Amino acid sequence: MYGVVIWSSIKEKKAVFWCEDHGDLVFFHNEGAVDENAGEMFGAGDLVQFEVYLDAKLRKARNPKLIREKANLELTEKLRHHGNLARSADARGKVLHFSAQPLVHPHSAQVKQA
Repeated sequence: MYGVVIWSSIKEKKAVFWCEDHGDLVFFHNEGAVDENAGEMFGAGDLVQFEVYLDAKLRKARNPKLIREKANLELTEKLRHHGNLARSADARGKVLHFSAQPLVHPHSAQVKQA
């Protein structure tokens, strides 16, 4: 599977991948010698390829490989911006706007009664 790194921590040796299948996020924890890329960590926006497996209902990555560094930095920025908008909307509540006029489909025919 391919994915873009949306968060990583070199100190914690962890990363989160947004996947090509648009399913649940995939979590990676580099615990050392188990992975062949034990020394490698990824940065936000990096394109990686990895194997996916389930562990306690979480999707996790095994054997991730860097395909292209900083391939999609705009994705992380878009997600951050969207998250900020969602948090500010939650703080003030959701406002729904309704039109004062009923919506009429432009192709609907009005029938005149004789």
